[in-house]
Amino acid sequence: MVIVKRKELSFAERLYLPEIFRALSLTFRNMFQREITRQYPEEPLPKTEVTRGQPRLVELEEGSLACVSCGLCEAACPAYAITIDGGETENFIEREPKLFEIDMLRCILCGFCEEACPKDAIFMSDELELAGFTRKGLVYGIDKLRRPRAALQKRIDYVYRINDRWRNSSSTH
Repeated sequence: MVIVKRKELSFAERLYLPEIFRALSLTFRNMFQREITRQYPEEPLPKTEVTRGQPRLVELEEGSLACVSCGLCEAACPAYAITIDGGETENFIEREPKLFEIDMLRCILCGFCEEACPKDAIFMSDELELAGFTRKGLVYGIDKLRRPRAALQKRIDYVYRINDRWRNSSSTH
């Protein structure tokens, strides 16, 4: 049998006075520091190439989408937010989406669609604000999702730079 000797608490310790003074000192130290509140929306959120905002489809220079309706982004989406229906094109070997929708209320901005796309047709933009009056209005179709490649170029360059380390390391082995 093991006997555990417990420390006898003083009167102040029984009243939790040391903890109360420690908490009050922390409060008073932080009370006089500079405020870090952001005045949104007057002061916008900072955006960098790493910012993972809403997904957008890449529009090529000739006006067509880079998407070939392979469905990999739809399969990779853990929130089941993406719906794609492919259609035929004049080019017998290619397809294009006739329906491409992302339910932004379900999208968790994880970026799996960006990683899964073999054609670099979908990238996370720096668009963060999401507001609407109806649920249906927050289901974005092709017209709301398409962006010129130049508008997404910062993110595209970042993704290529990050993924180059894997391409370079596999070629040396």
